[in-house]
Amino acid sequence: MMLRFVVYGFGTTHDALAAEKALADAGIPVAAVPTPKSLGALCGIAVRTALEDAERTESVLSASGIAWTGRVEIEDRVPGDLSR
Repeated sequence: MMLRFVVYGFGTTHDALAAEKALADAGIPVAAVPTPKSLGALCGIAVRTALEDAERTESVLSASGIAWTGRVEIEDRVPGDLSR
């Protein structure tokens, strides 16, 4: 099954890891993923959240003082789904 996600890119690995922790602490399901090429030359780690969590994700990042440098929506398989 394919779902819609938002991937946030960061200027530094430190920011990406801080974002992952802040989102997890806020109870938002988050995954660290390789930064998509569509976000340009950023650090190699990005975070992915469900599209429906985007507004809350951005609120948590802003409240935590963590700035993302790029954002892209993607469609991806859910973990464990091997169907095509």
